[in-house]
Amino acid sequence: MIDPSEAVKLSILAGEIMLSSGAETYRVEDTMLRILKKCNFEDAESFATSTGIFASASATGGNVVTMVRRVKSRSNNFHKIACVNEVSRNFVDGKLDIVEAVQKLEETRTMNAYSPLIRIFGAALAALCFAAMLGGGIDDGLNAFVAASLMQIPILFLENRNVAAVLRNICGGALAAMFSLILLNLGLGSSINFIIIGTIMPLVPGLSLTNAIRDILEGDFLSGSARILDAILVAVAIAVGVGTVMNLWHGAFGGVLIW
Repeated sequence: MIDPSEAVKLSILAGEIMLSSGAETYRVEDTMLRILKKCNFEDAESFATSTGIFASASATGGNVVTMVRRVKSRSNNFHKIACVNEVSRNFVDGKLDIVEAVQKLEETRTMNAYSPLIRIFGAALAALCFAAMLGGGIDDGLNAFVAASLMQIPILFLENRNVAAVLRNICGGALAAMFSLILLNLGLGSSINFIIIGTIMPLVPGLSLTNAIRDILEGDFLSGSARILDAILVAVAIAVGVGTVMNLWHGAFGGVLIW
């Protein structure tokens, strides 16, 4: 029989990777519970919030093992979530033993994130598409592409220095507005509205808001409410950054480029 402590460690590790990679709370709990139930314990429970995960299991004889793990860093990495799901399915189907499953999850946790160049290009491409989709011209899309590329460089620097997410988003909004205005002043683009909206879209917490709604629909009101609050704070931080730069630009140049 599998040692309850090893099984709980496996489920906690899987839940930690998924939660820190942007998975929904109910999906994290379901994956953890499937792993624990595979071990045929008399009683197994899993519980997750937006910042922590809990798992417990009891073997024959009444020995209960409980573990808690706090999750501080959160990002969006669907590849890691897919890898954990694959390991979980293979473990439940008996294709992996617990040692192999732990090894593969450790490899997934230490997996390198997307390279800075890919992240910069992805944000820039998203900005271009959003600017064009919302009604901007080709020149507005190109402005958003360049502005988003320039914005992502300091954002990645602040992220590597573990600067608080709120401050990063304030800086991101400010840089998006500043670079957009400078490029518009240099002749690239025609509408500051479409340009700035496209540039800040990579910062907008759309995934957090979507996961919050899905958590609430699944009955996880605590996690859903926390995710909604997080999304609101991010949106406010972006607005503060953009608004500050726009007001400073208007005060310095008389709002010539604001239309």
